[in-house]
Amino acid sequence: MSAFSEALLALRRDAGFPSAYRFYHRNGGRRHFGFTYVHYLRLEKGAKAPRAEAFGAILKALRLAPAADGARRLFRSYLLDVLGSPEAYELIVGSVSADVPSVSPTLAEGGFDRLKREHLMHMSPEQFTAVSRDANAYWTSELLLNDDGTWTPKDVAGRLGCSASDGAAALELLTKAKLLRATSPGRYKTRQPGKFWTFPGRSKGMEPLLERVRGFWDAMAKRQGGPFGERLELVRASSSVMRQYMNALHRAVDEANLASTHTQGEDTALFLIEGRVRRLLPF
Repeated sequence: MSAFSEALLALRRDAGFPSAYRFYHRNGGRRHFGFTYVHYLRLEKGAKAPRAEAFGAILKALRLAPAADGARRLFRSYLLDVLGSPEAYELIVGSVSADVPSVSPTLAEGGFDRLKREHLMHMSPEQFTAVSRDANAYWTSELLLNDDGTWTPKDVAGRLGCSASDGAAALELLTKAKLLRATSPGRYKTRQPGKFWTFPGRSKGMEPLLERVRGFWDAMAKRQGGPFGERLELVRASSSVMRQYMNALHRAVDEANLASTHTQGEDTALFLIEGRVRRLLPF
């Protein structure tokens, strides 16, 4: 047997399928997998390696998320077979994965506490009022406060899909609010390069503005974004314990800022990270 077939066999049994026949047919057979039962048997016996496009169907049948430990084990075993040895795996995969984390080196050493101390900026209620005036003002603020480059009204219009005149109006509004500065006629940039901004969401009178911003998030997600990842868990626990858990969750969400970048890249985007606990059924 190959490393992949051994891992697949173990994971299939762990998922509650004692036989290959039951696993294949209980998951929809060829309609789900896209290949025959005979082909699946060859995978499980190590006679054949799966094609890359087959992994999605196999993981779903195993009830595994791509980031789950079992899925990682399956991927690793597949790559071990393809690359031929643990040494080749460590050399090639280790070299590639070393560049995957995108945490800013200037922030990684001191962690989140250093970020708060040296890089966090608190938006004033007046500034937040300007930012939340409308969708163009809000998204223009996010474009420039999360980027250290200079922007023109045409740049803003091209990214947001608004008119250049609307982009110019938003830039002027944010400049008057002392969030941006003009570097030359028609060009603007953030007054605080490399900083991370927080909203005064808990200040009196700010909640309606924050609700308006949430509406901007939802609208933009439908228009240009979409789901990126989700993890749900239903737990019975005491309210006091969950309050303590929320403290840890708050910090975990805040620490997403450690991955922030203020420079453009091929795959950079604005991501919304939400940490939410809802009380459902008391019993």
